[in-house]
Amino acid sequence: MSDSHIRYKVESWDSLQHLFKVKKINDHTLHFLAAFESKLDYSRLWKSLAVAAEAFPLLKCRFNEDGRRPYWESCSYTEDEMLTLIETEDVNSAVNQFLVSEVDELTGPQIKLGVIRNTQADTLVILMNHMLCDAAGFKDYLYLLSSIYNNIEKDSDFHPPVSGSRRLSQINQMFSLKDRMKILFSKNDMSAHDPARLQLEGDLNNPFIEIRSIPEEIFLKLKEYARRHNATINDMILSAYIRTLYETFGYAFPIPSTVDLRKYLPGHKAEGICNLCTNLTCDIGPDIGISFEETLEKVRDSMNKEKSSNACMKSITMLEKVFDVLPYRLAESIVNKSFNNAPIAFTNIGIIEKKRFYFDELKIKNAYMTGSVKYSPYFQLAVSTFDNKPALSVNLFGSKADQDKISVFLDKVVLELYGV
Repeated sequence: MSDSHIRYKVESWDSLQHLFKVKKINDHTLHFLAAFESKLDYSRLWKSLAVAAEAFPLLKCRFNEDGRRPYWESCSYTEDEMLTLIETEDVNSAVNQFLVSEVDELTGPQIKLGVIRNTQADTLVILMNHMLCDAAGFKDYLYLLSSIYNNIEKDSDFHPPVSGSRRLSQINQMFSLKDRMKILFSKNDMSAHDPARLQLEGDLNNPFIEIRSIPEEIFLKLKEYARRHNATINDMILSAYIRTLYETFGYAFPIPSTVDLRKYLPGHKAEGICNLCTNLTCDIGPDIGISFEETLEKVRDSMNKEKSSNACMKSITMLEKVFDVLPYRLAESIVNKSFNNAPIAFTNIGIIEKKRFYFDELKIKNAYMTGSVKYSPYFQLAVSTFDNKPALSVNLFGSKADQDKISVFLDKVVLELYGV
């Protein structure tokens, strides 16, 4: 059987992420970077990529929506089409250029790896189509690739199990029938958003990622401050974000914040690499309080209330039912009209686990993950943490003036945290 006859099911979140690009919300490419102090074994990385694609075959597929229902069509992509070695002494320029390149779902493959190498060390950049997975799923892939790299040298026949179910049903089955009915009839309008928008020019020819890293010593102080106030680091960064937005707009408004639905699963582990996320809404009212502490308390209380409810499941459950039951084009049209993204949002990608992402004894100087690149006027602050060092990021197709504006904005968020 030729590859072109092998098909894999497109899940509802896959279709929604595709729609986000069609609607010019984001480019649905996830980005990861790891800077090493020395060089990777390129040949072993190449082999690891091949084995990882056997475990997660959608990487070698293209998105096909020509028929009644879309599907992932297996293609004969080679590892050389997925992995590129770039040797240069201008590492920063090469990294920045590769980091903002896109993955094309219609032509595939659905992943791109770049090893940017100078005479001393490598920087590894990995891009994956957001249609395949959310940030937590992307981390699962990173851990998979790392595990293969670390095992394949000792065992050339090392093959991890094939990735399992990508369906939302693995979450739904954790709820009783009574709880499912409560979710179905809960009040959870994920399409009602405040109209506040940053004044951005936008530039489709200029994607960029603006990063701010927080040193470990500051991060540990923030963790201790959060602990004393029965809050989380997520609450801390969200508070700094809201205070900066308040300075910009003169009032506070609800902020959608991504939540990982794997929290409902045993060990927070999904069956496969997939999208299992939705949004909570942090709504502290129109006033932030006087001090950072007052803002934090409002954010903490709002987020605790949101976390105690299962209402966030409603929108994603309805999404899956619509795409499962209705013809694809009709389902897409309904979702297109009824589902709106917030102009301003927040996502905490979480911790990239140092004990699970490593390559032999190579020391990683720096690592971070960011979400997709937004189209103006959409704006999102993302946070990821590696080795006790958070990285705050904003991604945008924007002009030089936009980049300057976002640079100032990020500096203000960081200053809020430093001032604690």
